[in-house]
Amino acid sequence: MKKQMILLLLLCVQAVLHAQPRYDSSVFKPKQTSNGDVVQLQYNAKGKDLEFSDEVQAALFIFDNFNWKRESLALKKNDEGLWTAAVPVTPNTALVGVKFFQGDINRPDAFDNNGDKGYAVTRTDVKGNAISGAYLAEAAFQQPIIAGGGMFGYYTGEPVALDTSYLKTLASKEQALSGKQYLKYFESFMKLQQLALGDAFPAFANKFISDALAEKTISDETLGVFYTYANSRLKDENLTKLVEARILKDFPQGATARFMAFNNTKGSNPDKNVVIASYEDFLRQFPVNEWRKNPNRQGFVYYTVYRGLGSAYFDSKQFDKFIKLYDDVDFRTGNELMRWNIMRAYMFKMVGQDTLYTISEAILPKLLARKDDNSYGEDFDRKSQADSNMMQQVDDRLFTHISLLNDLKKYQEARTYFLQLSEHGKYSNAELNEINLQVLEGLKDEKQILPLLEMSARQNAMTPRMFDKLKAIYLEQHDGNESEYQVYLASLKSDEEKAAMKAYVDHNWVNHPMPSFRLEDADGLFVTPEDWKGKIVVVDFWATWCRPCIMAFPGMQLLVDKYANDKEVAVYMVGTMQTGDYKSKSVNYVRGEGFRFNLLHDSVNPKTNEQDLVFKQLVPLFGDSSIPRKIVVKDGKVRYCSGGYSGSPSKLMDELSLAIETLRNEK
Repeated sequence: MKKQMILLLLLCVQAVLHAQPRYDSSVFKPKQTSNGDVVQLQYNAKGKDLEFSDEVQAALFIFDNFNWKRESLALKKNDEGLWTAAVPVTPNTALVGVKFFQGDINRPDAFDNNGDKGYAVTRTDVKGNAISGAYLAEAAFQQPIIAGGGMFGYYTGEPVALDTSYLKTLASKEQALSGKQYLKYFESFMKLQQLALGDAFPAFANKFISDALAEKTISDETLGVFYTYANSRLKDENLTKLVEARILKDFPQGATARFMAFNNTKGSNPDKNVVIASYEDFLRQFPVNEWRKNPNRQGFVYYTVYRGLGSAYFDSKQFDKFIKLYDDVDFRTGNELMRWNIMRAYMFKMVGQDTLYTISEAILPKLLARKDDNSYGEDFDRKSQADSNMMQQVDDRLFTHISLLNDLKKYQEARTYFLQLSEHGKYSNAELNEINLQVLEGLKDEKQILPLLEMSARQNAMTPRMFDKLKAIYLEQHDGNESEYQVYLASLKSDEEKAAMKAYVDHNWVNHPMPSFRLEDADGLFVTPEDWKGKIVVVDFWATWCRPCIMAFPGMQLLVDKYANDKEVAVYMVGTMQTGDYKSKSVNYVRGEGFRFNLLHDSVNPKTNEQDLVFKQLVPLFGDSSIPRKIVVKDGKVRYCSGGYSGSPSKLMDELSLAIETLRNEK
């Protein structure tokens, strides 16, 4: 009998222990705090990792009004050797957790979180009653999965699971305490119940939502929470239908009904007619102008619908309907429609240019009229960032339209749109500057050509033909005397541009061994390191499939021409990572386009059978396998390395010229 009593007592003690939080509240004064108290931290570091720290801080994890927030608090050491501070709380603060540390909270030199058991305290109101959220917070602090990221950084690993009976008790108490405040605690509460109930959770969740649906009054927002959970988390079709029925009964034009209808659209269907019918039906049921009267955070719904509908119209050549969409869409949506459809069709010749002009000319004025609607506002932290992005998008769309007009020889219209570019956009793009030169030549507007060329030179955004034109004008004005031409050209570049270029080049200096090689040229001869002795050699790794590589060719031609008579400098274009008859591909493309390059073919790697032997040996230097990639070699060492292409031929020439001259002048 005595043994049975002892066993029963031990079981009772164990049950009590399982029903207690494992965190320590002794660092808080008072240990049980109410809304009338000032919460103080009093931390004794003796015997702990922070004992000899001269600067202890506290990372606070605060559960306030059902939301987690994190704050850092500096502590002061009192005469008794305790680290102290007052904790900022509000009447809605249900729990405060603390982690003591020294250094950077994200990479502390030392810390104390009670050996992953935690330091925390729950709070009550002035009558001693738990504050709403207290039991949920107590569970979430000890089982961070409930907090959904709110406890990130507190523990070093996943804490040991709590006893399910303890979790059930906390869940029951929180439900009784917080009642129908579904929107504040629903997701976290369901995670708590899932941990407590295990396999029995789906039945509980079904009953919980079903009981809530029986209430006479329930908000659209709450129904939206239930719908998302039943449909996406529980994947319970019957429950989802019950929620849908209540939504359509109480709020047929509400936000949740709109989201439901959006979920039921057929945007991914391969049949364009099905896509169109689906999106048109959605817009009839939920017109965008009605949503704009009381907008919520469902702008993405209309962005997706109009983007999908517009693309379906365009691909099925229903161009009148495509144009009509611009009566309704905002700038952000209209911009994407034009980028994806008009620009793509222009680049890949998917639609005849006359037809494309008719469409683009109809929609562009409507798009420009909406550029100040701040529809990109939610995508950026500051309005200035959103405005800068908007102007860049305007410039890009104008670029496409101006290019189309130039192709069609509609020069006067092109010139009109050119004047609508931003100040930065007017001269910063070498390709667009070349088009503008063609437009002015087409208009026979000789007076505007020199200012265009000089402004383009100041922006370092020139093409080879623009240099030729500028030099021809200079020689005409100076009776054929070119002795001061280079001085004139240098004077056009701003000090800011020169400083930026020098900083860029200085950032890319390296000192890496150049691999041994034996590379075949376009005529079947071979080049080895012996051929590079005593020279500064520029190497451009490229491929016929690489569009940025090809776009950089005019800049490389400028460099080749500049150093054509310089025996101390050589420039080689090395084709790499190509397939099939790569030699013929490279030679035929370069010669067919009229470029005058020294071509080399990268060797085939005997281990992989890939045409990349030299390039892949340099990848550790590059950091990746992307091309185009330029290197400058001197005395068997790679001394300079840069990747990508800025879009400006003249800027590329200046970059590599500066690298060459710097290496030439070094002692």
